[in-house]
Amino acid sequence: MAALVELFLGSTSATVDWEAEAYPTYGDFAVLPLLVAFFPAVRFLLDRLVFEILARRLIFGKGYDKLAETDDSRKKINKFKESAWKFVYFLSGEVLSLSVTYNEPWFKNTRYFWVGPGDQIWPDQKIKLKLKAVYMYAAGFYTYSIFALLFWETRRSDFGVSMSHHVATVVLIVLSYIFRFARVGSVVLALHDASDIFLEIGKMAKYSSCEWLAVVAFLHFVASWIILRLIIFPFWILRSTSYEVLLTLDKNKHRFYGPIYYYVFNCLLFSLLVLHIYWWILIWRMLVKQIQSKGRVGDDVRSGIPSETVSPPFTEDMQILDLIRPYHSFSIKDGNHHL
Repeated sequence: MAALVELFLGSTSATVDWEAEAYPTYGDFAVLPLLVAFFPAVRFLLDRLVFEILARRLIFGKGYDKLAETDDSRKKINKFKESAWKFVYFLSGEVLSLSVTYNEPWFKNTRYFWVGPGDQIWPDQKIKLKLKAVYMYAAGFYTYSIFALLFWETRRSDFGVSMSHHVATVVLIVLSYIFRFARVGSVVLALHDASDIFLEIGKMAKYSSCEWLAVVAFLHFVASWIILRLIIFPFWILRSTSYEVLLTLDKNKHRFYGPIYYYVFNCLLFSLLVLHIYWWILIWRMLVKQIQSKGRVGDDVRSGIPSETVSPPFTEDMQILDLIRPYHSFSIKDGNHHL
């Protein structure tokens, strides 16, 4: 814990042994308050110094500084800034996760999730400091996101679902850390952040009326979703957590906690797979509608539209967290939907 606190208080890489190993403890999460304060501070600075200017320039073009601000333009600017901030986080999280995990043996061979280095065998495995940093970074962001959703971001019709998502993510991060699934968890974080990068690029492109970039980003989002979440996640990650781990687990030594760790974590991961499949069905609908509309990606359906004004077939489509909100295109007029 002391090493993590020292790290996030600003120690240089010369004084931090990134390869140092220790068992995970609840005390490691003592750095969370620092990160929960860090993220809004960085976002505030980026909002004021970068995102506001960038949003106005891309949305309104040259002479943006001379335009009178309206409620609609302010909403669009705020949504652009939200996507820009999420893009910065997901990109930084992806870079951090890959930089920490890429050279590890378990990045290329899932069997090493459970064995090594040396004679260490799960769950009696220590975690490197750099891997702890990846986990604290993600835990800090999603803990901050709970408060941001309450007090900062635009209130949308799927507020409750988004809040549930953030809370569940924090719980999953904490449990996977304490249950010593951090090696698996770091790869899962990398798989998920990659798709979200393309999503936020597409949203910013849509808010900026750059249709071609929105379409390209959406297609990359769809491709990454299929490859990372519907192929690699179930057939490599879940196969390892449900089968390979049993080949190395000392069932006599861990007669009590071993099964608890195994079943709880796998239930959470398989639940995540179910959500991936459910969201994919919704994404497929959006892809079909995009093809039918000759490639034009739709607007953010939830912006300024109370959920109770939308007919039942479409309210379900709106409950998909932050994954596909810009890609469901329809307008409301006399109770009819126009795709």
